[in-house]
Amino acid sequence: MAQIGLKYPIAAPIENYVDGVLPEVTKETAFVVGKMISAEKNITYSDNPLYADDGIAENDTSMSEGKLTIVVDHMTLEAQSKMYGHEYTKKGAEDSTPEKIVRGAMDTAPYHVFGYYKTLMKDGKRIYQTTIIYKIKFTPPKESAKTKEKSITWGTYESEGTIECLRGFKNDPYEETAQFDTEKEARDYLEKYFKLNAA
Repeated sequence: MAQIGLKYPIAAPIENYVDGVLPEVTKETAFVVGKMISAEKNITYSDNPLYADDGIAENDTSMSEGKLTIVVDHMTLEAQSKMYGHEYTKKGAEDSTPEKIVRGAMDTAPYHVFGYYKTLMKDGKRIYQTTIIYKIKFTPPKESAKTKEKSITWGTYESEGTIECLRGFKNDPYEETAQFDTEKEARDYLEKYFKLNAA
């Protein structure tokens, strides 16, 4: 199976996680992070064997850490404020106040639910898979700037998120993956979950 596409990164802040309850997105809090370039996920597992009678009697191989590194083409100032907990000011409608964010040393990024979808190819047929990560906290991206040169250097936003499990469930889930036959179904599924088009 070949992966041939990646789109539509959506995030929604979740303030109160309750053990044993899947996070529910509040209407009008979700936002599109940008246009997706890449997403690299790495889940590591503990390896803690108990030896007895010269062999392994038990072994704990539960999830120990999860990381998701995303790269998008651009993030608005408002999206950055929501993602990383910065102070945001809208552009003034009646005065000359510019749109801005203020980054502070004590800013705390909120936990988010985060989703996107991939396009896969299997036996000549396209398949669309949505991924929803239930609990993740992102750190602000590294920044670099460069003067204009003969060739263009594209600037992108790379941000790393730490994935956590949800507690209070039998298996402590951290994400779900759903599969669809059409791109519209995948997109609609994400929009319904994140209540982007809720009436």
